[in-house]
Amino acid sequence: MITPETIGERRALHLSAKAAALAAVLSAALAAGCGEPAKGPADQAAFTDRTRCGPEVTDSAIAPILDGKAVQQVEPLYSTFDSDKSGETSKLRGAKITINALPGVTAEWLDRELECHNARVTLGQTQPTPNDPFWISGAMLDIDVRPAKDGFVIGVAAFSPADAKQILDLAQAFAKAKAGPSSP
Repeated sequence: MITPETIGERRALHLSAKAAALAAVLSAALAAGCGEPAKGPADQAAFTDRTRCGPEVTDSAIAPILDGKAVQQVEPLYSTFDSDKSGETSKLRGAKITINALPGVTAEWLDRELECHNARVTLGQTQPTPNDPFWISGAMLDIDVRPAKDGFVIGVAAFSPADAKQILDLAQAFAKAKAGPSSP
């Protein structure tokens, strides 16, 4: 005889079977590496290259940035957060690089190009430029491009204080070298 209790028990068993099946599928996906996070810079670079970069993405497309001709200025990039004891605290994250607008370029396109440059230099598929602020050895960088009035602001951030300082130093040397000798 079927009673409301029997129906409830069957429904609970059915839901438990669905949950077990879903758990099995998720476990298999993780074991296959579908959802497994990248472990190091090379793994992260390979993932970026595989998922965001195609054969049409080349450093020649961003040559005016990599050769410094489009660079207007470099500033430190800070993140601020509330601290329990002292109020707001700032932390160096890397560099803010302001560049001139480039014909036909969007912030989203430029963001992808620079992330691919970072990944491909990390993988040894291309060479960094002298004082390249879009790559450092042993780390993947967080690159974020925003439109600005007459160009773009590129935030290049690292996840450790030492890497953040290295990015800022590289970006400042990069901009200084590209500015050439000062006029008397």
